[in-house]
Amino acid sequence: MESSGGKPGPVVAGVEITRRCNLACPHCYTAAGKELDGEMTTAECKAVLDALADLGTSLIGWTGGEPLLREDMEDLFAHARALGMQSSVTTNGLLLDDRRARSLEAAGMAAVQISIDGSTAERNRRMRGASDEEFDLALEGVRAARRAGLRVHLAMVLTRENVDDGPAYLDLARREVVDSVRFCGFVPSGRGRGRGNPERLSFSEGRGRLREFVTEALADGALPAQFDPAIGPLPPRFLFHRCVAGVETMYVSCRGDVYPCTSLLDRRFVVGNVRERPLREIWNDPAMSRIAELDRSAIEGECRECPHFAGCRGGCRGVTFAYTRDLHASFPMCLRG
Repeated sequence: MESSGGKPGPVVAGVEITRRCNLACPHCYTAAGKELDGEMTTAECKAVLDALADLGTSLIGWTGGEPLLREDMEDLFAHARALGMQSSVTTNGLLLDDRRARSLEAAGMAAVQISIDGSTAERNRRMRGASDEEFDLALEGVRAARRAGLRVHLAMVLTRENVDDGPAYLDLARREVVDSVRFCGFVPSGRGRGRGNPERLSFSEGRGRLREFVTEALADGALPAQFDPAIGPLPPRFLFHRCVAGVETMYVSCRGDVYPCTSLLDRRFVVGNVRERPLREIWNDPAMSRIAELDRSAIEGECRECPHFAGCRGGCRGVTFAYTRDLHASFPMCLRG
């Protein structure tokens, strides 16, 4: 949909509703945990929804932190629905019992993505620091969401430490009869940048195992498996989607900062703040689409020597920047290598 007085509006907008979280995962790309000073109020969130609806947005992806720690989620979902927008939520599932799942569905939540990082309590604990009880609660959240009639997706962060658990995780997803599985790549951002996490979790070595798992999962027709941009261009053709950062999507932080997308959360990519500038003005700022329009012929290094470069175009620039601090570097985690 064309936004009046500018380019077409974002189809999808991510909204970080809070930085507060009841877990402290070592790979968390926002370093979620404590609530931040100055997080947006219910009224401010509704104003953002009004502005997004005016731009023609059709889907809100609510993130955190842990969104379900906010008691106003039903109010916000209902407001979004009244404006003609659907809501989906990314959650760790610990607070998603039958009562809350039915309440959220009735308010307008259409889908839920539940993050579990292992096929067993022990494997999940290694990745997330979650207890056995919290693993069981997350699975109960999956079941509660299904009973409420929601679309349910499981999400797992793939790292060097847990890629061997991928096939068993797919088995878990089949047993729980979810709609799809999303595999996310580790990105050294937020808490993920600290305490030796990049060395421990990234695929600086062992990418062959990851490539084998990606190939097998994509060939499995029984359960849809999706891989996010941090995994990189996928075999066998190594094509990469057109970058839509600031073109079809945007991300609003819990304190109102606006980024082109969730892969560009470094402060240097903030385009504006909804408390200081109208969202429409921020959206139409040329800086919003700067990365999507980046001249990829300027990418340096081994990407330029690769026969797949015309199709992959160097992969996600946000992920590349997180690893290298250079927008023109070669994609560091390429599965072809």
